Amino acid sequence: MDVGNFFKAIIKLMIMVALAALIVFGSFSAGYVTRALQAPAPGAAINVPQAPQITFSNEDVPPEFDVFWEAWAFVEEEFYGQVPSEQDRVYGAIRGMVNTYGDENTAFIEPSRAAIFREDVTGSFEGIGAAVRMDEMGRLIIAEPFAGRPAAEAGLLRGDVVLAVDGTPLQGLSLYEAIGLIRGPAGTTVVLTIFREGVDEPFDVPIVRARIEIEVVESRRLEGDVGYVRLTEFSRGASGKVAEAIKSLEAEGPLKALIVDLRDNPGGLLDESIFVSSQFISEGVITIERLKGGKEQVYEAQPGGVALDLPLVVLVNRGSASASEIVAGAIQDNGRGTILGEQTFGKGTVQIPHTLSDGSELRVTIAEWLTPDGKQINGEGIVPDVYVERTQEDFVEGRDPQLDRAIEYLSEILGD
Repeated sequence: MDVGNFFKAIIKLMIMVALAALIVFGSFSAGYVTRALQAPAPGAAINVPQAPQITFSNEDVPPEFDVFWEAWAFVEEEFYGQVPSEQDRVYGAIRGMVNTYGDENTAFIEPSRAAIFREDVTGSFEGIGAAVRMDEMGRLIIAEPFAGRPAAEAGLLRGDVVLAVDGTPLQGLSLYEAIGLIRGPAGTTVVLTIFREGVDEPFDVPIVRARIEIEVVESRRLEGDVGYVRLTEFSRGASGKVAEAIKSLEAEGPLKALIVDLRDNPGGLLDESIFVSSQFISEGVITIERLKGGKEQVYEAQPGGVALDLPLVVLVNRGSASASEIVAGAIQDNGRGTILGEQTFGKGTVQIPHTLSDGSELRVTIAEWLTPDGKQINGEGIVPDVYVERTQEDFVEGRDPQLDRAIEYLSEILGD
């Protein structure tokens, strides 16, 4: 292959990726909000911008790339040892460029791993069933092992640090790349190397992956005519399912109060978070989107809510992220209900995924979400009005002190 032509081909790819990361266009179990690229639900007053087409020419190549090609040429010509493939070097260059943005959610994902993330937000995925995050040192942390899922069953705990997956160190990998290693076909085993505070040496935890089938909405009546509705993700149609669940509970008899459970809900579609919030809030701001350059768009409650007056408690924990935090923040700032549980995940940004020509993927953070009062969600989370912890021992023993306290709290305010 002619080296000059190879350089030109590579630099064009590099420029395309770099410019894509710099242009504002208008989803993952660590917590996500994604723009709905399909048509919103009927009656929605939410406009979703489409990604513009971009064309490139040789004039788009900035002079700053000269030093890159100087370095490339020296290493190409002089390196003594095993030379990585051209593809590995290109991916490494792109990954390095993306890492300079300092945002764990803006990431380059190689084709094989990117394919894992192309599962629709339809209510299932294959993996271990845990919310994860990157800490300030770039370590992958187990934020919440979901009850009854493989991670929890294997004994993973909140705060566990994942050092390696099947012997592959995670140092230097993005959040999405690390998750791509952990996910895999149901029935296969993945071995996580774990560092745990208080344990002298790292240790291996084998986990059999499973297909995590998620029942998006669960509902039941509790004692005292209290309705309970659990929403596990903001997939397409989630708001309609929440509304139908509340109506079904009321068909059995009038409700005196309602508990909405958003624990371990990693997020989902933006418009669904607006519509779910609108089931409980008649008017007012739901969330504020702040785009590049400081431009803001305000999203307000939509008409037609089915539980606008019932006393309301929303359950959250460290696995409640992104769209869940939008809903919890809206209810809290509008004074519509009480947030009970633990401080939430703190994922307040939105990404656009771009599939590149070879099947790899570039995810670009394009905006952040603020609560109606302008409070930042990203890195902060939603602080509950009533703090109640549910420990690992509670999970094992089948206790739910958060739900118990919510029932008690509603009983107090209802005077029962």
